[in-house]
Amino acid sequence: MMRPVAAVVVALAMAMAPALAQAPAATPLVRTTIAPSEGIVIGQPVQLHVEVLFPSEMPRPPLVKLAEAPGAQTLRFETQAITIRDRIGDQDYVGQRFEFVIFPRRGGDIQVPAADVTLLDRAGDPVGSAKGQQIHFSVTVPPGIDPSGPVLAASDVRVSETWSPDPVSSSFRAGSAITRAIQRKATGVPALGMVDFRFTAPEGVRVYVDPPVVDDKVDRGSVEGSRTDKATYVFEKPGSYVLPGLSQPWWDTDGRQARTETVAGVTLKVAATAAAPAQQPPWRNAIANWRKFVIPVLGAALVLLACAMLWPWLSSRWRRREQRHLASETFARKTLRRIASTGDAPASYRALATWLERLPPDGKDAARRDSRLQSLITQLEHALFGTGGSWSKQNGAELAELVAHFPTLKKGGLVHVSPPLPPLNPPPPSRRPASQESA
Repeated sequence: MMRPVAAVVVALAMAMAPALAQAPAATPLVRTTIAPSEGIVIGQPVQLHVEVLFPSEMPRPPLVKLAEAPGAQTLRFETQAITIRDRIGDQDYVGQRFEFVIFPRRGGDIQVPAADVTLLDRAGDPVGSAKGQQIHFSVTVPPGIDPSGPVLAASDVRVSETWSPDPVSSSFRAGSAITRAIQRKATGVPALGMVDFRFTAPEGVRVYVDPPVVDDKVDRGSVEGSRTDKATYVFEKPGSYVLPGLSQPWWDTDGRQARTETVAGVTLKVAATAAAPAQQPPWRNAIANWRKFVIPVLGAALVLLACAMLWPWLSSRWRRREQRHLASETFARKTLRRIASTGDAPASYRALATWLERLPPDGKDAARRDSRLQSLITQLEHALFGTGGSWSKQNGAELAELVAHFPTLKKGGLVHVSPPLPPLNPPPPSRRPASQESA
C-alpha cells in the first residue's frame, strides 16, 4: 500500500519542480529615497535611490524602471546597480540599490512616479513584480534666475576662454580669421544642462559656430559636466571691431546665491589688404630697343599686379565659401548619415543635434512631426542616458536612411524626396517609451 502512495508523491514532486524553481523566494522590500529632500532649486540635480531588498538571499538582481516625471528630466548614468546588505529586526536582507538623477526644469511640486520592479528567477525569467513608493518634492526658482531656459545649478562652475591666434600679439587684415574656444565645467551637472552661447558679431564680421564638444565624467552617480563651444570670426573689411564678452549665469547650491561667470571680449583693429607695388619697366636697359623689351616687361608687370590684388579677395572668398559649407545643413546631414551608419551612439547623438539645430523653422517642425524620426531619437536617448535601451548598427543605418530622404531645402520651402521604391522591411509602429529600465 505504501509503494503506490510513494510513487504518487514522487510524481507530484517532479511535476511541481519547474514551478517551484521559478517561484520567487520571498516578496522583496522596496525603499525609495531622494537627496537632498528639501531646499531644491530649479536645475539642481536630485539623487533618487531605489533599494530592492530580499530576505536571506537574492535569486537574481531585478530590473527597475522609473517613469518620467512631468516637469523634470530623469537620467541614469550607471549600467549596474550597487549590491547592499541590511538587517531589519531579526531578518537579514540582501539586494541592490539603483541610482537615478532627476533634474527639475520648472518650479513647483514635482511628482516622481513609483518605480516598477520586475523580479527574476535564477534563470533570468520574470516571475513577479513589485512597486516602489511615489516621491514628490518642492522646487523653488531663486531670485535672479531665469526659468525660461535650462538653468545651471551646481556647487562649482568654471569657465575659461582661449583665442587663436593671440589677439594681442597678432595683426589682422581683411580676410583674416580668429577662433574663440570657451570651456565650461560644472560639478554634478551634465553638459546637456548647459545652455547654448549666443555668439554675435558686429557688421563687417561673420561668425561660424562649431558643434559643441561634450566630455562628461561619471563616477558612481556623480557627474562632472564639461562642454567646449568654439566660434570662428572672419573679418570681411578693415576697421575696428569689438567681439563681445559672454556670461554664464548659475545658481550656487552651496552658497545659495545667484552667480555669473563672464569671459571678456576683445577689441581688434583690422587693416586693409596690402597690394603689391607695381613693377617699373627697365626702360634704361631697353631704351636702345624698346619694342623688344618694353611691351613684354609691361605685360608681365600688369599680370603680377593683377594677381597680387586679386589673390586676397579670391582667398577670402574661398574661405568664406568653405566656412558656409561647413556650417550648412547639407554638410551636417551628410556628416550625420556617415556617422549614424557606423552604429556609434554618442557620435550619432552629437551629429544629430547639430543637424537638427541647422534646420530652418519649417524643417524643425517637420522633424517634430515625423514619428519615425522621433522614435529613433527616443531610442538613441534611452541608449545613452536611460536604461534598458540599446543602439545597434542597424538602428544607425535606419537613421541614416531616414535622414537621407528627409525633406530638402528649396527657396520655396520644403520639397519631399521619396525613395524610388518602398522599403523591403517596413519598421513596425513605434511609440515613445515613457521610462528608462536598468538592471
